[in-house]
Parts: sequence; C-alpha cells; structure tokens
Amino acid sequence: MTRKSEALRAAKLFEFYVRTIWPWHRLFAKNKISRRCLNCAGSEEMISLNSKKICQLCEKNLTPVSFSRLQESNPRKTKETSELNEILQSYQGVGKNDYDALVLFSGGKDSTYMIRRIQNEYPGLRLLSFTIDNGFMSVVAKENIAGLIPRLGIDHVFVTPKKSFYIKLFRYAITHLNSQGSYGTVDFSDGEFMLDSARKLAFEKKIPLILCGYSKYQVQNGLHLESFESPRARELSDRTETAGILLKDIFSQEEIKMWWHGSHLDSLSVARLLFPLYAWDLEEDQIKNEVVQWGLMNPQKQSPIVTNHQLIPLLGVVDIHKLGFGSFEFEFCRMIREGKAQKSDWQPIFEFLEYTAQTGLFVKPTVLQSLQELNLQLTDVGIEFNRKNPEI
Repeated sequence: MTRKSEALRAAKLFEFYVRTIWPWHRLFAKNKISRRCLNCAGSEEMISLNSKKICQLCEKNLTPVSFSRLQESNPRKTKETSELNEILQSYQGVGKNDYDALVLFSGGKDSTYMIRRIQNEYPGLRLLSFTIDNGFMSVVAKENIAGLIPRLGIDHVFVTPKKSFYIKLFRYAITHLNSQGSYGTVDFSDGEFMLDSARKLAFEKKIPLILCGYSKYQVQNGLHLESFESPRARELSDRTETAGILLKDIFSQEEIKMWWHGSHLDSLSVARLLFPLYAWDLEEDQIKNEVVQWGLMNPQKQSPIVTNHQLIPLLGVVDIHKLGFGSFEFEFCRMIREGKAQKSDWQPIFEFLEYTAQTGLFVKPTVLQSLQELNLQLTDVGIEFNRKNPEI
C-alpha cells in the first residue's frame, strides 16, 4: 500500500470509528480520556473546569442565548461585511492583466464556498485560483480540486515546491513547538509559506487582490489580526521568521528567498490580502449545506479529517503527548462556544484522538510513515504508544 493510500485509509477508518463505534467504545475507555466542558467540549488539560464541568471561558462569558443557532444582529459584523463588499465591488475589472483577484484554493469546503459566493455576488471580479502542494497533500483534497475546477469554471494554478523544502520546515517546527502546539507551529508555518507564495504570484501576475478562506479564529489567533484585511505594513515587510522561528535557523539564504520580501517593492504593485470569511463569520453548518446545495461537494468529501494534509494524524498525536490535548481544539472549541460549530460533531473527534494517540489505534502506521519521511523517530517528538496498535 502506498504512503498516500495508507494515510487516506487511516483517516477514513478514524472517521468511521468516530461516527459509529466510539459512542459505545468510550464507555469502556473513560480512564484514557480527559473530562471535558459540557458546553464547548474543551479538555480539562487545556482549560480548567469547575465542579459542574463548565470551563472558565464558558462560565465567564456565555449565556444560554449564546448557544442558540439563531443569527443575532451584530453591528460590527454588518460594518465589516459592508466594507468588504465595497472593496470587492470596486476591484472588478481593475487588474492590469487577466485577473483581479488570486483566490487560495485548498479543495476544502471553506475555500470552495468562498469562491462560489464571490462568483455569485461579484461576477465582474476575474478570479485565478491557486493551490500549493506541501508534499503531504490529501488525496481527497486533490480529487476535490480536480473535480471542482471545471464545475466552478475558474482558472487554476498548481504550485509544487521541492518536498525537501517542506521536510526541512516541518521537521524543525515539530521539534520546536511553541505554546500553541502543532497548530501554532507546524500548521501555522505551513500557512505562512502558502500566503507568501500567493503574495509572490500576485505580484508577478500584477493581481491587485488576494483572497484567503481563513476563519475569524485563524485570523485572530493565528495571524493576530482584528480585521478582514492584512495591514499594509505587513504586506510591505520582509519575512524573517515564521511561528516565532527564525528562517535562518532552518534554511539556506537561497531557500529564504522563497519567502516573501516586500520592503523593496513599489507599494502600488503589492496586492491587498483579504479574509472574506472573517467578515462573513458564518456557522460551519451553513458552509457545509451551501456547497452541497450548489452541487459542488459531496458531504463525505468535506470532512477536514480526509481533506487535510497527511501530517495531521502525526500532529494530533504529538499534541496529546506534549500538551495533553489536541492543539486544534483551541479553534473548534471557540467555534462551539460562539455557536459556529456543533459540539456533537467535534467532541467525539477530540476524545477519540486522545484515545488513539495513546494506543496507536488506526494512526500508528501513518504516524510512523510520516516520521520516516521527516527523518525522525518516535522519541524525537515525545511519542510513546502504551500498547500495540491492533490490526484493523
């Protein structure tokens, strides 16, 4: 079995087990999983719970209405949506060459939703979609992209840097985790290089806008921004570090040139970077339902478990062993807390990841293969499975 097919098999088995078997299995595995907040499903390893099993954030900030699925009037959201609309309207047809906006396209539901909605609402905005393969890209994500490009009727550029570049980045990042674990180090640095590659491509093709499908959480907690647009000072700066790691500690001078350096460029030639989903601030179910109704994505091909890159199982296991919880919980627990995601969807995933990270069930083969590709051992990342992975 190939590396990619093994990773996909593990992801599908994980997802199947979570949906169908784990609700029963967990009754016999309570000694291997942490207590969780009854409201947001946050692990007690991540945030303190009170005697009623409610976490500090839920206890302090939430009222029962916050858990309603009803959309309430939000003046700031209305203002941001209006400002985004004005920008997108004004950039229709203004690109110097063939395109007005470069759209980052991962093959997942969020970027698919973003492209279709923009096409529907701003038909004069000429789009070029952009995908970068980090060498560990999901087979399902690639299949999604291949099938969606003709259905979306959009031009597309696929960029594949040398895998050795990514191996250097991921190998260093996973052995130098920051306080946000794999999410804030490996996944964040991967995203930073994706954005930098988009900045370079937009500059080369004289495209004035870049549109990225990051959620409000990813923008706020990952990029540390409080706006749907990246500030000009950031776009006109030079990349020297990623996730708090100096590039010179990882790469050669030639490799550092692959990152973004905007300080010497004409500011009028540097694209504006926008995050439409920040302004739209949608519920996860709304995005899922829309892409299905538009006839773009099968629900079975939307799951981040099968569309995300092949290092995700390794990152999740490392987090459990290093932090006691999966670092991606930061994002999804907040979404649950704010009524943007379903606790019933995510708590079983959190719990089963915690269990399988200890036992190796389903994930051990792909974890070992990922480590081999990164030239690392279990001990290098602090993993110690406490019993053999059952044959599945």
